[in-house]
Amino acid sequence: MGSKSFLTDEQIKILRLRARGLKQSEIAEMLGTSRANVSILERRALEKIEKAKNTLLLWEQINSKISVEVRAGEDIFTVPEKLFRKADELGVKVPYSTAEVIAFLVENAPIEERLAKRDFTLFLDARDKLRISECLLEDFDKEGKDN
Repeated sequence: MGSKSFLTDEQIKILRLRARGLKQSEIAEMLGTSRANVSILERRALEKIEKAKNTLLLWEQINSKISVEVRAGEDIFTVPEKLFRKADELGVKVPYSTAEVIAFLVENAPIEERLAKRDFTLFLDARDKLRISECLLEDFDKEGKDN
């Protein structure tokens, strides 16, 4: 299995046993290793999974129909207008109302009291779903110009 996944066979085995509710110490006993080793393998597996999720989100962002950057401190009530303006420029139909975009941001974006806590990107993916990414593609564009 390992070659089709970022995870090793041992990591997959540990994650499956953990999903069944076994403690790290029980798994260590079954596998003839230490609890510390099981803990390390599990943590590394979860880190790989998180990285894979972020990679997929980045791929979806790259292939998105439209995206807008939101800066830390920005009032999210300004975001729908930015999105619709950019959509008009690109000839993209956004199948959401202003209220729906704001509701999505309140539910999914890193915001507090109407303000963005961190920079993030709001994008419309290839299947017309709104998504949030904390990766700003324009940062990659700048890096390319600096080199």
